[in-house]
Amino acid sequence: MSDRGGVNFGPNLHPAASRIAAGSGRPKAIGTISNGRAVAGRRSNLQYLRKLTHPWRKSLEPFGKLEWNQRRPDARRPLLSKRKSWSWFSAELVHAWPTELEFQVRGDAAAYLALHDSVRSDGETTINGGSGSTLTDLRGKLTFVPIGSSAEGWTRFERRAASVFAVHLTATGSDDDTNDISKVRPSLYFENHNLKATLRKLQSVLDGSGINDNAYAETLGLLLLWELRHAADLKHSRPRPVRGGLTRRQLRQVKEFIDAHISNEIAISDLAVVAGLSQFHFIRAFKDSVGLSPYQYVLSERVRRARGLLSNFDLSIAEVAFSVGFSDASQLNRVFRKFVGLTPTAFRRETDSSFPM
Repeated sequence: MSDRGGVNFGPNLHPAASRIAAGSGRPKAIGTISNGRAVAGRRSNLQYLRKLTHPWRKSLEPFGKLEWNQRRPDARRPLLSKRKSWSWFSAELVHAWPTELEFQVRGDAAAYLALHDSVRSDGETTINGGSGSTLTDLRGKLTFVPIGSSAEGWTRFERRAASVFAVHLTATGSDDDTNDISKVRPSLYFENHNLKATLRKLQSVLDGSGINDNAYAETLGLLLLWELRHAADLKHSRPRPVRGGLTRRQLRQVKEFIDAHISNEIAISDLAVVAGLSQFHFIRAFKDSVGLSPYQYVLSERVRRARGLLSNFDLSIAEVAFSVGFSDASQLNRVFRKFVGLTPTAFRRETDSSFPM
């Protein structure tokens, strides 16, 4: 791997990725410092933060730490960052306009996985103070820094804006070693199709272009752990099957929980606790029993409930969406059309026209 270090992440490694579908968490308010004044975290924990005068910025504590310093403090176009936290991991999308930066990532509390989209005119990056990489075209490249390691360096962007999407991963709290990435070695500017695809899906959650659902995001986080583990250790490339799926009692309890909380956020971790399984085993066992991933099943139940409520013309589309757990009417429109083939408005119109006059 020349100067990149770490393990060899091959392009074809995850034959069962399609069996894992979705995840969640509850965002926490985060504050930061800008020009010496505290800025309160927004309710959604999605923030655009402009770097003004303070030379260093620390982000996503306690999940991880990404720091940078603009070598040209008079630069007029600052860094721009958007971020969000879930129960056991955080994500951040950073945009930088042509400038020169020093940066550092320390895996004190969380592992760091990043997808780069930049072409630098000059620079060098090292992991744990080892031999450096001066690779210039970083588009589509990945970096992994495990807990206990660090990456640092400097870079200069001259012709185009640059971005990096970073995920800080902590332990999920499960005793299951399926998601243990503690033995995955650091790796700099490598390629892996499966990890890249999952990171882009998670990035779409953060930038608003994808599904805005915490359950979906949480399972993408779990999938990242799985893909990291199995990229580093190909002998685990086939997950151990869960024989027989969920018991009748487990399935009944999970469905009752979903029914009782359909108007709220439903986390995969909550459902796994109800079933008494780790999140990985629960996802596979549920799909084995129902034929759908937990996330897909929850969506189908939200749509089923919405179909019933749409017959009540006193309720607006937005009220129906909130009643069945969607964040807004546009999310209901997108999911409803996928499952039913019609928008909620068109479905309501057809239902109305089918009634006898």
